[in-house]
Amino acid sequence: MSAPAISLYALTIMAQPSFEEEHPDVTRFQRVHRMVYLPSMHVLAALSILGFVASCHSLWNRWHDFRKKDFSPAHAAFCFPVLSHVNALQAYRGAIISFSDLPTHSWRMVVLYIYWFTVLMAGTIATLWITIRFLYCLPRWTNLDVMDEEEPPQPNETVIAMRDMVTAGDVMLQPFVSPAILQANETGGLVLARISPEGPLRYIRTRRLAALGFEPTMNWSEMHEEREFLLDWVGKHPPRRRHRTLSVPGLDFSYGSRLGTGNSGVYGTVDWTPGGRQRADTGSPRLYY
Repeated sequence: MSAPAISLYALTIMAQPSFEEEHPDVTRFQRVHRMVYLPSMHVLAALSILGFVASCHSLWNRWHDFRKKDFSPAHAAFCFPVLSHVNALQAYRGAIISFSDLPTHSWRMVVLYIYWFTVLMAGTIATLWITIRFLYCLPRWTNLDVMDEEEPPQPNETVIAMRDMVTAGDVMLQPFVSPAILQANETGGLVLARISPEGPLRYIRTRRLAALGFEPTMNWSEMHEEREFLLDWVGKHPPRRRHRTLSVPGLDFSYGSRLGTGNSGVYGTVDWTPGGRQRADTGSPRLYY
């Protein structure tokens, strides 16, 4: 959602073509620039609106899970993309008014104005609400009580790492939560806290963080469910044997004359039996923008 909006806004403030009436000595490059400027703006505006619609659709599909999540720092993901989208639309309107022959009171301009104003008001209200709640919850998020918590395992001691699932891959479209996200949830985050009332402050890992970046922290049941689904998926889609490649993390081989040839390829230590459990919905309530 943010990428086309930022590109459109940057193109508006950095690459506006010159008017021949103001600069009679315009070059051929500037004339061509004038020809491609508005079409480029139209394409970026369409991509910006498409990104906004896709984000709203994603939120709608995940709303039944997302509404169960407590307010966390991950909610800040709603602020910047919406307002950057509004800035891009305003810049797009300005470009059309300045460089197009379209009348100001045309129905297209009226629809664009209504859309811009609606997103502006909704984004402003959402940003103010999130900012107020964020500042209200900030002391609770930064002063964590971890005295009665058992410290989570180190990254190389997590279930994901012990079962060699970190290298399961992460593609654009996948039916499971990324193994890296599962490992981060099991490991927790580093915070500066005390492990005893009079003890010194030191960095320790904890899972009592409300979010890890823009990802709401999973509870143990959610993490176990996602991990089991990942095990089923890896069991049903075992690593394929690859030839003439050495891009295998952790694979021991020699750099001799056989470099790139005669290797066994990708293999794993999958020793579990794939379960027959089917999963209807595997989308996690992530804040995608």
